[in-house]
Amino acid sequence: GFVVKGRSGNYTTAEDVLICTAWKKISQDASVGSDQTVNTYWQRIKEYFDERNTSGHFRSSDSLRQRWST
Repeated sequence: GFVVKGRSGNYTTAEDVLICTAWKKISQDASVGSDQTVNTYWQRIKEYFDERNTSGHFRSSDSLRQRWST
């Protein structure tokens, strides 16, 4: 588990790649399709991200969404 202690550091290159991988994996999941809210969509991306993230930084789904929009 992660402990939230204020603002996390900048995103690493590995985290950026992981966001891209998570986005691609979740967006191409035909079993769910487009029948989900935007919050559910980004929560699924966060779950995928959290399972594979080794940086030790906590990232909220809102943080991931903002990073993706960058």
